[in-house]
Amino acid sequence: MESARDKRTREIVEAEDLWLLDSVDTEGYVCWGCGITMHPAAWEKDKKVRAYFKKKRNIQHHHDCDADAETTVIRQGQKESVRNILDSAPGLMPSGLKLIEQRPVVEPDIAGGENNSSSTRSVSSASGEGNSPERQSRRQVNAIRNICRAFIRFPHDRDMSLNIPGIDAHTYKAVFRKLRAPIQRYQHRRVNHSTLVWKKFEQDEGRLIISLSGEWEKDEFGDCKASRPYKLHIEWGDWSQAKRTLVRKELEAAKEEAKEAWKKKRDERAQIFFIGEQNADNPEIFHVTDYRLICAIVGHIAE
Repeated sequence: MESARDKRTREIVEAEDLWLLDSVDTEGYVCWGCGITMHPAAWEKDKKVRAYFKKKRNIQHHHDCDADAETTVIRQGQKESVRNILDSAPGLMPSGLKLIEQRPVVEPDIAGGENNSSSTRSVSSASGEGNSPERQSRRQVNAIRNICRAFIRFPHDRDMSLNIPGIDAHTYKAVFRKLRAPIQRYQHRRVNHSTLVWKKFEQDEGRLIISLSGEWEKDEFGDCKASRPYKLHIEWGDWSQAKRTLVRKELEAAKEEAKEAWKKKRDERAQIFFIGEQNADNPEIFHVTDYRLICAIVGHIAE
């Protein structure tokens, strides 16, 4: 699973965010749908794969677990609209972005046991609803990753609403923008996306530079190569080491996943999503200053 609920804070935590932590409580998470224990996996700093949560082999999700049913919904959403489901699913199709630096924490006696977990219980309402929360609709998230996953997974529902501060568009279809060739200047702030080029990252104390798809040309052997790629400058000079590690590991994991997909001849690529500023002098360069405004996801984007 990509996410689980923290037993202590009652917050739904994405597996990638475990890379931010100095230590991980391997017994501290439960399924947000039915409350069974979920163990973090591949979260260690030396792992080259993406972090995730897994259950014990002999334990099954409850028969009506919303989290366990996600796979079926996602598969169906690739073929047709599933809006009737997404409207009442808090995490599958986020309603917007709300950046909150400090994560809320509840009192220990509120956190409760495993069986108190619910797919509809938000952090802000956990202390007021006790053990009988009402089903909630779509929720805001604190980073763009889940928003971008929804964009890929549900191509037939991109007319659903999406509100991101600083962006003057309000549906998934209008908010997302593919960076296209030739290199050009864009007038409006959007969630940009492009394919990661398999090139070594450049980095120093001030920034990490990654190459994206852009303008291409054929070499003497007839193979295409990037002649003028878009470049993303991740300005991490004032970031903590944990935030740098999260972004770098996600990019590295996406590159490895994309290579594996290529070997298996799957139509999936490492897709980079970000909200950033285009350089005033060099339109091929974008700058990102917040680790929550960039993510890397391997998948196929239907247009």
